[in-house]
Amino acid sequence: MKLNTCFQMIVLSLLCCLGQVQAQSNASAHKQPYSIVFNEWYHAGKERSKGPYHKTLLFTWFTKGTSAANLRDYRALIKRQRENGVKFIGYAYSATTAAPPKPKGHSKEFPEAALPSEGIKYSWVVRYARGRPLTWKNQKNRFFLDVGIRQVQDAVLNRVISNAKHLGCNALYLDNWYYNNWSPPDMSVDEWTKKCVSFILRARELTERNNLKLVVNTSSPPKNWPEFAMHVDGISYELPAHPEIVKRKSGLKRELDSYERVMALGKSIFLITDRLVDKGQRWDEDGRKVAATAMLVVPEDQPYWGGIYVCPPRYEVWPVGGWPMWPEQLGKPLGPRQWNGNTVTRKFERGSISITASMNPEFKVSFEY
Repeated sequence: MKLNTCFQMIVLSLLCCLGQVQAQSNASAHKQPYSIVFNEWYHAGKERSKGPYHKTLLFTWFTKGTSAANLRDYRALIKRQRENGVKFIGYAYSATTAAPPKPKGHSKEFPEAALPSEGIKYSWVVRYARGRPLTWKNQKNRFFLDVGIRQVQDAVLNRVISNAKHLGCNALYLDNWYYNNWSPPDMSVDEWTKKCVSFILRARELTERNNLKLVVNTSSPPKNWPEFAMHVDGISYELPAHPEIVKRKSGLKRELDSYERVMALGKSIFLITDRLVDKGQRWDEDGRKVAATAMLVVPEDQPYWGGIYVCPPRYEVWPVGGWPMWPEQLGKPLGPRQWNGNTVTRKFERGSISITASMNPEFKVSFEY
């Protein structure tokens, strides 16, 4: 009996020792960095089941009210967003185009997103040299407006401001705004840019008078933003971390530096993910590469207005998920980003992010639990 008891105690002691060794091993492993490497552009159908699309909230701090069935549903949508902590609701409206009427039998979106084309004048439409009106690609009744004309500016802006206040929005989100990167046929880029700047200066004047934030969605590359950022409160962009940009160190560095210059002016940057590249392929449907890019420039203490934010089209299970989780999980930056050859790295309290610029760029996120 005594021998059995002694043997049992020895076995129990050994098991306890093994348990302690295993616990120490697990603890050691738990502290090791967990890394995710993205070296291929996201495949559209690859992980579609991992989370629902986030169709309502565009950004955590700022959202544009999307379409609804009617005024009651739209106001209910805004109410839910405000209950979730969103302070600024942007009413989305086209800055440079008039909306075509819906075909017979089609229900109209609510609210309107552009000046109704039936209400525009002949002289307001941008035309080719021979007089034919310029229309949006594959939309024969969606006309480009000559936004350099004061009458056009006031027609668009007074209508959108009136609509925004009626709907309960406190910001304008002006889509299709151009700066030094495109122009209609038979018009120089410089001429069209001057018209668009004239429009935004008038928008600045009227939004300040009505206590509204002003955000423009532009296809102009970030290198151009510091030239007009002082006229707006925020800039929205649909082409961040584009493959053509991040394949070279110079392109990636220029984009990151431009973001910082705009934030230094107290302006917010909103990066939109889930956009198409050549041949209809999406390069970052889940937002992880765009989120990694933003984290390289995010301020140490991200302000409510004047920081950088990413639109997450889906929520993923941690740690696959991107922007909604990374700022909290990684903690504050420990300093500015550092370059080593073509690789840029930034360290955080609980991990690091690095991007290697190349024809097949690599995005690496390491989490230290």
